Amino acid sequence: MLTGRARLAAAAAILIPAVIYLGMDEERRPNKVKQEPNPAYQQSDYYIINGLIKDYDRHGQLKQQLRSSQLEHQPALQQILLKTPEIQLYRINMPSHKASSLHGIIRDNNDTVFLTGEVFLLDNPDPQLANTLNTESLTFYPKQRIARTDKKVTITNSTSTTTSVGMTIDTDSGILKLLSEVTGVHNAN
Repeated sequence: MLTGRARLAAAAAILIPAVIYLGMDEERRPNKVKQEPNPAYQQSDYYIINGLIKDYDRHGQLKQQLRSSQLEHQPALQQILLKTPEIQLYRINMPSHKASSLHGIIRDNNDTVFLTGEVFLLDNPDPQLANTLNTESLTFYPKQRIARTDKKVTITNSTSTTTSVGMTIDTDSGILKLLSEVTGVHNAN
């Protein structure tokens, strides 16, 4: 019969290799934890991770595209929630416009796109020719090709900086209307 210490030593001799094997086995322990999407509402019927959606006109020309780290459709609210959306608008024989933000909402009928949090709008891919617009929220009406905000707006280009509270822009014509408290600085070259 084994004494108390002998039983303890025998149990340790049997259990220690098993514990070490289970603790060091890479197949049983993943290298990194996969981050699952976090749906905001339980009424969501689908979500897409790292989505890219392209929209073409009737002639097969690319009209616009949307990239987002997460898209989440909420049928009861008839909207899609977006995380870090990036929208690119294409025009024939004209530079493309690009808009990005931290969050966004697209209505199911595609009549309204709401962008919030560090909204950035670029009207030309060439940095020397581009006007950049920064604001905290922007509402875009794709069918009318109009964007507007009632928040503070800062518009910069290679020679000037303009600020305003509130703005409306026609993305086709490029006509910009600043609504109030407009100030600007122009740097002559």
